Amino acid sequence: MSARRLLPAALAALLAAPGRVAPQQPAAETPPVFPGGTQAVVLDVVARDKKGRTVSDLRVEEIEVFEEGKPMAIAGFRFVQREPAAAETAPGAPAPAAAPGTFRHPTLVTLVFDALGAEGRAFARNAALELARAEARSDLLMSVFYIGNRLQLLQQFTPDRAKVAAAVDRACSVLDPRGVVPGTETTDRATAAAGTAADRAQATSDAAMAGGAGAGGPGAGQAAAEAAMSNLELRAVEMARSLERGQRGNGSLFGLFALARQQQRLAGRKAIVYFSEGLEVPNQLEALYRSVVSEANRANLSIYAVDARGLLTSSGNEDAKRDLRKSMETVRRQTQSRGGRAVTREDVLAAEVAEDAITLNVQGMLGALSDGTGGRLIANSNDVRAGLDRALADMAGYYEVTYDPRLAAFDGAFRRVSVKVRRPGITLQTREGYFALPPGEGSVDFPWELPLLKALRSSPPPRDFELHANAYHFGPERGEVRHTLVAEIPLAGLAFEGRGGTRKAHFSVLAVVRDAQGAVREHFSQDSPVEVKEKNLEALRRGNAVFSRSFTLPPGRHGIDLVVLDQVAQRSSVRRSVLVVAPPRPGLALSSLAVVKRTEPVAEGALESSDPLRSGQNRIVPFVGEPTFRAGETVSLFLVAYPRGAGKAGLTLEFSREGAVVGRSSADLPDADSEGRIPYVASVPTESLAPGRYEVRALVHVGEAAAGERAFFTIAAKDGTGS
Repeated sequence: MSARRLLPAALAALLAAPGRVAPQQPAAETPPVFPGGTQAVVLDVVARDKKGRTVSDLRVEEIEVFEEGKPMAIAGFRFVQREPAAAETAPGAPAPAAAPGTFRHPTLVTLVFDALGAEGRAFARNAALELARAEARSDLLMSVFYIGNRLQLLQQFTPDRAKVAAAVDRACSVLDPRGVVPGTETTDRATAAAGTAADRAQATSDAAMAGGAGAGGPGAGQAAAEAAMSNLELRAVEMARSLERGQRGNGSLFGLFALARQQQRLAGRKAIVYFSEGLEVPNQLEALYRSVVSEANRANLSIYAVDARGLLTSSGNEDAKRDLRKSMETVRRQTQSRGGRAVTREDVLAAEVAEDAITLNVQGMLGALSDGTGGRLIANSNDVRAGLDRALADMAGYYEVTYDPRLAAFDGAFRRVSVKVRRPGITLQTREGYFALPPGEGSVDFPWELPLLKALRSSPPPRDFELHANAYHFGPERGEVRHTLVAEIPLAGLAFEGRGGTRKAHFSVLAVVRDAQGAVREHFSQDSPVEVKEKNLEALRRGNAVFSRSFTLPPGRHGIDLVVLDQVAQRSSVRRSVLVVAPPRPGLALSSLAVVKRTEPVAEGALESSDPLRSGQNRIVPFVGEPTFRAGETVSLFLVAYPRGAGKAGLTLEFSREGAVVGRSSADLPDADSEGRIPYVASVPTESLAPGRYEVRALVHVGEAAAGERAFFTIAAKDGTGS
């Protein structure tokens, strides 16, 4: 189901379905007619009889579509099945003419392997190879991805089953605990291939324009399709990495979300076959889970989850299954989650991985993911061939049903969709709904972002509670400069609700970075339900929630818009700032000088991060704003030096009060790491410093080169003042 695609659109040539019922009469095809600019909803509906065979002779008057319980007028209806391959052509009939390597309306199947145990890898490998051998048609394209601690592309879309099998072998031979996949297929090679495809598409287009109408012929469409397929895989990898860095959660959900989002670019029926040992969805990630389902439905993409544990001796607690189904019904109907586990740390968002899953039935979540996207769960069997054959049949013949949802507004709400059939003995399989989000990539990624964007556009911008932020700059990267935005939200300003020994808060954060022309360079968001025991509430309210994101920017003037929405009280605060990025200079470079609030260990199993505030197995949590210390406390300072040259690096710290230098210390810095960085924490006792406001200047020197940065802090007097 797609709420972004305008009709009509090209359809995929689909797989053969064994045992299909021959049509008694062709299904009537009603061409869809919509007003200009209408965002049509497209449903792919599979109809089966009591024996599980595909039914292809339904009429439009036998189908009813409901959205949020209200009947919808069907604007388009037709049965779609793939054209027969040459081998299936009747004897004596001419085979369809097709140039070698041409793909008209290809069927796209994406094999996605989650991190699996040894037995799961062997099981998934055998199942995937069975699927790859199922059909050898050139219009069936397969790609292979692996999700370890990030989404990795192993094989681009290809009809070559040998390449698919080799990629499957690599995905199922992962022994590296970091989830690094061995093999020669890299993103750099894929990038080069995508560039070549784009150049070919442009050349074909130029030739067509030079030759007049029709000069491009089928080659123009083929070149454009190849370029689109090459680029969507790379965009999916890049988007997943960005989301993993930004959202700090479950890499599996981010990988699936990115693949679903990018496959919206291609028309027709698509499927992901997802090999996993179970899907965990903590409360903090319920909204992300719903977004995965919604994006898959927008892309006409079905997810077929394969439980790589094979035959299970126990199906799990039945009460847990019933509770899970109730929970998923609630999930589909709500726009925002109101749950969460107890939080007792001061910075409730500082960890890079979500808390323990509250959903114990991880196979049930795989089933819910498949059901919600019009696919099916293949589980509890050591022989998955029958389930895979059923998946192929689902994609071979289906009804495309379109309707105008007549949305009054894109409000981000989940719109539940159901389809009924009047003919007895027929069961239907389709998708369950979508989020009413504005069309077009780059508007919003998740439904919780809509009210945040509304608050950003308010005039004057709201400021209902305190909100602090600072952007720290770090080293140059490919002509740009890395920055980390750190925001603090005092929890005392948020509303907590609930009774019975627990209290709940729920807030959402959005940051938008724009260039001098107003174009969006980066945007990040996070939805954060918080639950705390009432006895710990006051301690929690004395702390802050921390929102931290890392990104790169080119030289120039940029604006950063930050907004926080209290979902309970429906109050919000906006903070706008200007960030001027200086051109990277050659040679020695130095990051911002940050005053350290504390360091904390990185959680086991945390996703990879490009944030320079994370050093090894520790994370630096800096003060946002100018801190005040009690007399005698130690002041810690953090910086990263980028020497880019030979010679030993040295550091000098100079402390000034009221314009006069009151202290100076020097130290040699360690050698640079493998990436050419020297992260360093300097701790300075303050027993000898009188109360007052101090400026500390850090000067790093390598040979004749030097670079400096400064920061400020205050030492309080015994009466609590700064003088």
